[in-house]
Amino acid sequence: MARQINYYEVLGVSREASQADIRNAYRSLAKQRHPDHPGGSAEDFSLLQEAHATLSDPNRRRHHNEALDLAFAADQLADLDFDSLGDELSAKRRERESSGPSFGERLRGRFGKKEEDPFEQLRREPRSSGRGGRESGRRGRYREEREARWYEPHDFDPEPIGWKTGAISFVAAFAAFIVVGQIGLWATNPASAGSLAGISVLASFMPILYTIVGLVASYFAYRAAGYGAVGLVFVAALVVGGQGGPPGLLQAGTLGIVLLLVVIWLGKRRNRPGR
Repeated sequence: MARQINYYEVLGVSREASQADIRNAYRSLAKQRHPDHPGGSAEDFSLLQEAHATLSDPNRRRHHNEALDLAFAADQLADLDFDSLGDELSAKRRERESSGPSFGERLRGRFGKKEEDPFEQLRREPRSSGRGGRESGRRGRYREEREARWYEPHDFDPEPIGWKTGAISFVAAFAAFIVVGQIGLWATNPASAGSLAGISVLASFMPILYTIVGLVASYFAYRAAGYGAVGLVFVAALVVGGQGGPPGLLQAGTLGIVLLLVVIWLGKRRNRPGR
């Protein structure tokens, strides 16, 4: 493809040059490049005239600018090495695969369905006595394991708490207690709520709301990182609802945490195999 001539370079001006700058540049160069002038030539003078005629006309100048932009884009694409780009993408993909699953994949594996090892399933199947297919006296020795449903926290299998899961549990619980605590302060002191003074109707329901927040925060914390994360939820309630905090937040929030622990204890006790 033929190279696009840049008439701005022919005249020695920038693309933002005014008509006066273009005219002055043409007059200055015309004397030097005129065929009658020493060192001048008819070819250079003709190119100079063409550049002046093009840039002096607004429509022709606009089309010339578009042609320059297209030529620049084509040059950039021609300089791209697609083979090396493909190699780089393949290297990044291999690096990502070798580094293990991403955070999103770990979350899906954590809260999604877990595929059961067939050998483990066979190990938990009740043993028969061999007579009529009846189960032997060792029935109940192996508890049937099911996928943990959201309303069965005692069946969750949380990982040990780490610095990341612990920090997320504490910060999330702290933010939740801060929000509900502020609502409680406005409800018990409508004068400080300003335009939200009507929120005072929630004053009598705030202990229930505190309990729900404590229960929900500890539920997700236990699901993510077990009892250690539940302890951090209590610390968050202690920090927000301590001295100077909303009245009743610490007590009601702690009640929600205790309710979850009781549900977990009762579920584990119910599923405990008989001896």
